Amino acid sequence: MPGWLSSLRDLIADASPVRRAMLALLVILPLTALAAAYLWFNPPIYRVLYTQLSDRAGGEVIAVLEQLDIPYRLSAADGAIEVPAAQLHAARYRLAARGLPKSDEDAQDEVDRAPRFGASSLQEQQRFQRALEIDLARSIQKLEAVELARVHLALPKVSPFLRDAPPATAAVLVRLRPGAQLDAGQVATIQTLVAAGVPRLKRTEVQVLDPRGVLLGGAAPEAVQSQRLALEQDLVRRALAALTPWLGEDRVSVQVTAILEDSETRQTVERVQNVVVAGQARPLEKTVRTTRVPEGRLQRINAIVILGFDASANDQWRARQMASQALGLDPARGDTLRVYALPAAAPKPQAELPAEIPQTTAPVQVRPVPPVQPAKPLPAASSFALPQWSLAAAAAALMLLAVSAWRRARHRPAAAAEVADFDAELDATRSRVLADPRVTADVIKLWMRA
Repeated sequence: MPGWLSSLRDLIADASPVRRAMLALLVILPLTALAAAYLWFNPPIYRVLYTQLSDRAGGEVIAVLEQLDIPYRLSAADGAIEVPAAQLHAARYRLAARGLPKSDEDAQDEVDRAPRFGASSLQEQQRFQRALEIDLARSIQKLEAVELARVHLALPKVSPFLRDAPPATAAVLVRLRPGAQLDAGQVATIQTLVAAGVPRLKRTEVQVLDPRGVLLGGAAPEAVQSQRLALEQDLVRRALAALTPWLGEDRVSVQVTAILEDSETRQTVERVQNVVVAGQARPLEKTVRTTRVPEGRLQRINAIVILGFDASANDQWRARQMASQALGLDPARGDTLRVYALPAAAPKPQAELPAEIPQTTAPVQVRPVPPVQPAKPLPAASSFALPQWSLAAAAAALMLLAVSAWRRARHRPAAAAEVADFDAELDATRSRVLADPRVTADVIKLWMRA
């Protein structure tokens, strides 16, 4: 044994109890300080246990962590639950064994699936729709780029008194993972997934939005619309190219409505053929054929041909045959074509002033105009030298105005024919009076002096 160890042992053996305690403290305190400093400068690493937990789900997780004696802390930034990195996976496994954490959809799902006695049909329909929305949202969240999804369905009630059931619509709100984006194909996949899981729901009626409210994949319906408009214009051009040389440009009009497929469909047919070998039938050949119907395929054509003249039955039949050939109509597909003949509008006849005004109401007593004696003789070209027809026209105009005012005061409706005749006579008289306003002014002066 070295000499310094022997001296230290003799010193401790000869020391009093108090001195021995002091010597022990001199050894323990530095070691404790070193350990504390190490832990202070090297704290344990904590990791987030679960992200995006609601307050209810977070409370359930904390209660179970305390029961399992697993240390945890709450993040000062967002309040997330954190556990030591060494116990992260063990904590997740032990929580999963107890069915935690539960999302709000899961909790609502358990409530909806609980047995209820005396529930109405409306309540049952709402529970079914809610369960369908939750299932669709879970399926959408399985996509790699989608972190969270929520589906809202609008399912109108089907009535037996309606010929066509109202269409169903849907809105999907998605939150993407950091740095992820959805292209047009992925948006179409979400639309197809939702449309395939809901009755009477078309893919074009499914809108996909992000948390900012931006519509995703909105260019697809516009592309289909542009394709339909281009097809209709081309069909109209073909029909007019066939009918115009025969009828003329101003005597024929064509309107075409094209209906296109709004989704892609696939049909798989499997056939098994029996092959006769040595007098025995054996199913040896198997044929599988898949037919793909792309989106935007022509489904049906509805066309109308309007002839701007009084066409005969032979002309209408000929126009129908020519338009049908030009449009390429297929009756088996459900295409329709209608031909209408409209007679040309006749020119409106000019209303003429009648010889005498028919009395449609009670006769009106008109006071005759006495002659006026001027103070001085007027020249022959004076404005008071009025033609007889002008005086008659002015008097007729004033008489018609008086009759109209009297009829309006009586508030008695007149027949349609009488009103039309009265309006025509009034227009003709007004035109003659406006042609020479000086005559009307002179007549009024004469009546005022009477």
